Amino acid sequence: MPHPLRALALAFTAPLLAHLSFAGSVITEPASTASTGYATELIDPAALGFGPPAFVLDVTYQDTLDYDARRGGLEMIETRVAAPFASWRIGEVRFGTTLDYSWRQADFGPGFGLGEKDLHTVKLRLSAYWRPENSKWWVLGFVTPGIATDFTSVTSDAFTISGLALVGYQWSKTLGFAFGAFASTGVGDTNVLGAVGFIWTPNDQWIIQATPPIVAIGYRPTPDWTFGAVVHPAGEAWEVEETESNVRQVDLSLWRAALSVERKFGPHWRMNVRGGVAFGGELELRDREERVISDTDLDPAPFGAIAVKWVF
Repeated sequence: MPHPLRALALAFTAPLLAHLSFAGSVITEPASTASTGYATELIDPAALGFGPPAFVLDVTYQDTLDYDARRGGLEMIETRVAAPFASWRIGEVRFGTTLDYSWRQADFGPGFGLGEKDLHTVKLRLSAYWRPENSKWWVLGFVTPGIATDFTSVTSDAFTISGLALVGYQWSKTLGFAFGAFASTGVGDTNVLGAVGFIWTPNDQWIIQATPPIVAIGYRPTPDWTFGAVVHPAGEAWEVEETESNVRQVDLSLWRAALSVERKFGPHWRMNVRGGVAFGGELELRDREERVISDTDLDPAPFGAIAVKWVF
């Protein structure tokens, strides 16, 4: 199952890039961008939170993902809100907190006994970042407790927690690397994984962010416009009220490939529109003992999204 990769992507890449950008774009600040500033800012075409710190409202419509071996399919409207609400510094260490909430209105169609479900995820990310002045090395760590549930019936199985430790090195003015380890547990899964990533800004308009399994390419012809292409995982797992068919845990694995365009309006406001195709989907349903009841592949389907951001 791709669940470990999904967890790695969302819990490793997003905090890494968000806090590197927050700390001053420390790994994407080539000298060639000093006058234009086009490529000093990390792109965030999928609104995953790895651009500059911002309040984000993101809405995605996912067209029906047909079940591969049975009738019906999964259709969703996803709403996400991200709010970085505190940041402070003690010596050379910067601390930050971010609250992330997502609400999926999911229609599972006939079968499974799920019908229409409201699925919620709430996460609080607590992080610390260290980089001495004039050093090419930096260190980032975070812990993220959360809850993933339909809020109808909540037990300890709905609680999740993840943690990350990273060491980064600025190889050159245009290329930086990060290495570390990630661990998470919750809703029937426990993962411990290594993490490797890099960000490359070959000139003042192009940026390539490759932190597998997320890959993003951005192009800025002017400071106000950003065009992007991204591939990223987009699933989640939740605890739900037990159905007549004994479903207690829902695990959705999903990938999305998209093209995007983002426009700046003044120093703070931005709007991002993107669209593409969801693919590689899998819907696994488990009972309260974490036994698999159903494991269904999902056919590819288009999606569209719009995000509004207020950037610090």
